[in-house]
Amino acid sequence: MRAALLVLALLAAPAGAASIALPNETAMLPDSGHPGYLPALQRCMICHSVDYIALQPDFDEARWRAVVDKMRQAFKAPIPAEEVAPIAAYLADAQRRRLLRPHPPKP
Repeated sequence: MRAALLVLALLAAPAGAASIALPNETAMLPDSGHPGYLPALQRCMICHSVDYIALQPDFDEARWRAVVDKMRQAFKAPIPAEEVAPIAAYLADAQRRRLLRPHPPKP
């Protein structure tokens, strides 16, 4: 019994907290003056990096609306219903105009 407790204590010892350093963002949501920019910045960035958003396939506005609505309904993202359409319109517009592209990481 003592041996088992000693082994358990030795195994638990290295389980201390470790600090991590996250890399810097390599892309930013472009402020194109679109009315959906601020809602996208405020809502999407809660869970997603811009790189993740920028690497999505080119979706039209209807597809982005379905994606944003899925985030809202299935994943309970804090997106008010009235912001779904402006966010989708912004993301579709930014993709169409090639504004939403990831930047390569700096060496």
